[in-house]
Amino acid sequence: MGTEQDKKHWVFRVGLADRAGALTSIASAFSNRGISIDTVVGHGAAYGASHDGTVVVTFWCTEAEKDEIVRVVQRLSKVTHLEEHPYDSQSLRKSALLHTTRRLTPRDVAGRETFLTCELTRENKEAGLYTYFVAGPPNEFDPIVTRFAEEGILQDVVYSVVGL
Repeated sequence: MGTEQDKKHWVFRVGLADRAGALTSIASAFSNRGISIDTVVGHGAAYGASHDGTVVVTFWCTEAEKDEIVRVVQRLSKVTHLEEHPYDSQSLRKSALLHTTRRLTPRDVAGRETFLTCELTRENKEAGLYTYFVAGPPNEFDPIVTRFAEEGILQDVVYSVVGL
């Protein structure tokens, strides 16, 4: 294993056959190599895709460890294809439902190069709680959510996922 400073954030998009244990086999491949999965989300194919389902996995490891886990996961019998992306890829999108303690403004969700998608989905004025759906590139999304936490307006991140 490499040092912590050698580790990078990665994203895999894995096409799967709809068979029992598909997710377990992927998780075991990571676990057996000492790589901890950061996030995972999956779905079945409802619209005629070329595979039965997709799992998106984010994790931290060195480039050598990532290359090894690519080879291992691609060989799993339930895997139909695998795409690998660095976490800062512009093709990725991260989304979350955020609870904030005040209404957000367009200035709040302005990144360095883009504005995040920001939609108020629920407002509880009595409790001083606002729920927003927020989405954008991870390298724009993460600093904004970190700033919300530092400013004390972020109460909770309900759900967060990286998608392709």
